[in-house]
Amino acid sequence: MTDAFLTMPTLDAEWPAFLDTHLGARLAAARDTITALRSADTSDARAWIERWNEGDIALADVLELSSVISEAHGSADVRAHADALSTEARTFALSRFQDADVYASLSALDTATLTPEAAEVARRLGGDFRAQGAHLDQDTRATLAEIDARLTALSVEFSEHIRDAVGDIRIAPERLSGLPQDYIDAHPVAEDGLVRITTEYPDMLPFLDMADDRDARIALTIADRNRAYPENEPVLREMLELRDRKARLLGFPDFPTYATDAMMMSDGNGIDSFLAQVATAALPAGERDAARLLELARRDHPELEAITAADSRYYTEKLKAEEHGVDSKEVRRYLRYEKVRDGVLDLMGHLFGVEFAPVDAVSWHPDVEAYDVIDDGTTIGRIRLDMHPRDGKFGHAACFGVVPGIAGRQLPESTLLCNFSRGLLTHDELETFLHEFGHLVHAIFGGHHPYVRTAGFGDRWEWDFIEAPSQLLEEWAWDATVLQRFATDDDGQPIPTALVDAMRAARDTCMGLLTCRQLVYGNLSFRLHRDHPEDIDALYDAIERELDVREPIPGTHDWASFGHLTDYSSNYYTYQWSLSICRDLFTAFDPDDLLDPAPARRYRERILAPGGTRPAAELCEDFLGRPYSTRAYEDWLASL
Repeated sequence: MTDAFLTMPTLDAEWPAFLDTHLGARLAAARDTITALRSADTSDARAWIERWNEGDIALADVLELSSVISEAHGSADVRAHADALSTEARTFALSRFQDADVYASLSALDTATLTPEAAEVARRLGGDFRAQGAHLDQDTRATLAEIDARLTALSVEFSEHIRDAVGDIRIAPERLSGLPQDYIDAHPVAEDGLVRITTEYPDMLPFLDMADDRDARIALTIADRNRAYPENEPVLREMLELRDRKARLLGFPDFPTYATDAMMMSDGNGIDSFLAQVATAALPAGERDAARLLELARRDHPELEAITAADSRYYTEKLKAEEHGVDSKEVRRYLRYEKVRDGVLDLMGHLFGVEFAPVDAVSWHPDVEAYDVIDDGTTIGRIRLDMHPRDGKFGHAACFGVVPGIAGRQLPESTLLCNFSRGLLTHDELETFLHEFGHLVHAIFGGHHPYVRTAGFGDRWEWDFIEAPSQLLEEWAWDATVLQRFATDDDGQPIPTALVDAMRAARDTCMGLLTCRQLVYGNLSFRLHRDHPEDIDALYDAIERELDVREPIPGTHDWASFGHLTDYSSNYYTYQWSLSICRDLFTAFDPDDLLDPAPARRYRERILAPGGTRPAAELCEDFLGRPYSTRAYEDWLASL
């Protein structure tokens, strides 16, 4: 096995040529594979699958690196260059599954001669070809190819608009009342006497949590909810129209049914039923939460008739402080970024039996830190942490592949792209860090299989499962013994157990309200694709009024910056679906001893390491010793 990792250029000016040379050659190799397979000998099924996999590896190399560079490189020109390569590769990735000759060649294979994993690859490939219309006539395939090419371009455009749309407000410094001093110090007064607060997470979330000025919170919320509007409206309309047309050409009644064809979820009707089931349990809790927050808000604003999104975070923090003694500003004192980073790496190493060794590796920006993942003296992968905001960078928090891991060929490399403060973090940011690290270890531990189709995690298999491992690791953010390993103040004193106990007691405060908000996004994702409405604002407003227990803020267009509409399409239900699985997986751990490595090592072995080699339901049953159940999730919803 090679232990060499990808070597990146040291200068911005070298990146375009590197992308053209390195990724261009890999994309050409992927194209050559398809050409060869059109007339390949089908008598040796193993050789055919291996040849396909060679092309799949080459294409995955292009897709992963071009995607992360397009989202995170410091140069706008380099990002645009990577965007173009990513679009070309994504278009080709779909078009190869419309090749009737390759599909015929695959269909002629005797899969009984294959290993179980190779046979599973062949089975899934057959589904991929049919999902792209390889079994249909030439004219229909040509139409589908045109649709896919356009959809790829639209997805890139939609994401670019969001990435480039940073809203802000400019306010007098006295309107920063309620915010901690380190936040105020990080936002100096400009020459015009005003302070700029942006919609970037390190600015916006603490402001919405702690700023006493309600009008300023409303203004910032409006700025955030109008990002990428109106430019994303025509993009989304065309995207919805083309997705619906594609699904119908392929014989599906609607796009959600097409989009769930390879999922754990049954079909589009299953999405509707599942979301309705969650709503039945969550809405009463959400309405109780909204009433409690309104009662609290009326102490400051007696005239209020309902709370809005500009109120809920602020008064949720007030409620936690009043009922449980939790002060978010006090919690932040113990969460300095460098300590959190080192603590998370140490915790993950302890639980999963690995070491994260820092390495001096060139990346796409000087901010990026690299670590080799070492298991019993053997390097098994590399992670990168790109954790702070900058102009032009991906604006949320996510795990991106850099190099796909293939057994005997190349080690997995993945990165986190986040937007955390460089100073003190909120507890929400710590929880997000652990969430995204769940994806990271999934990619590294699962990236040691021979086939791209079954290695790692992502859209190569049942990706309505992939949020379960990430949501599971959030649990470690709420344990005093865990936090006291790294959550210390500037004098080195660990976070008090009493404070963590209070945080745990307050943890589910307003979770009914937050679940209802997630239902808004899940239903929006689904209904946009089922109904493809003439008036997007009207649909969004109707869903908000049905499911969000807060008063809508008029004149906003939150859907325009809902980035999950590109990659998740109609399937944002997966967050609640995965949460139901996550809560069941957590029953295998001892909540009173979360530092016990035994269940974590078994979890690594039975859930993470298999990657996509087996159906997710089988992995869960293997880990739990029984079929997975939604009982733990239903009990939690009922308790809110």
